[in-house]
Amino acid sequence: MSLGSVTLVSEIKQLDENDQDQNLAPLWGTQNFPGTVAPSDRVQGLLGRAYPQIKQSCEGNQPSMIAVYNNSAPWNWIDIFTAANAMFGSFGFVLGLHADQTIAVSGHGYLSERKVTKDTFRFLSVVGVLKRLNDDVMRLDCYHNPFATVAIEPTQLTALANEQYIHPNPHDRGFVSWAPTRIETQSSSRLTALAVHLCV
Repeated sequence: MSLGSVTLVSEIKQLDENDQDQNLAPLWGTQNFPGTVAPSDRVQGLLGRAYPQIKQSCEGNQPSMIAVYNNSAPWNWIDIFTAANAMFGSFGFVLGLHADQTIAVSGHGYLSERKVTKDTFRFLSVVGVLKRLNDDVMRLDCYHNPFATVAIEPTQLTALANEQYIHPNPHDRGFVSWAPTRIETQSSSRLTALAVHLCV
């Protein structure tokens, strides 16, 4: 994918319905439906399958993107929380026991099942979430890898991405926010004809 003078090596993976989605389908819209789901583990699996291809193609000297297109059931939401958990791991709380036997929260952050770390997935520059808003309009949100060996500048993605985010310290100790920071750029109103073409 050419973005001016930059070549962005890209791989698109599709989240399709699984058996659980098909079993829940008759309950959709009824009072027995369990609610929406953040399929972080499924998205993480897609990242794991796409990364070897990305790593081989970019050869460590070009920025790269894995884009996930949500083609699954409508209750599977790939939002900012889903994307962050798929990249950085399960978010949880660390509990401590005081001398008086009371329990207090001593920390929170991404604690387990980490995928993107300072030692892994270094050749991945950004994770994209591609959504179809209607028949003619696509949306692409991009989540930058703070550990990337070859990063891509947010300004280079403005013609492609609707929103961009980065988490500067996802695996620090102490009290780490779950939420990546939105990168303020001059957003583009163009809705990625290129992304539509790639998705088709």
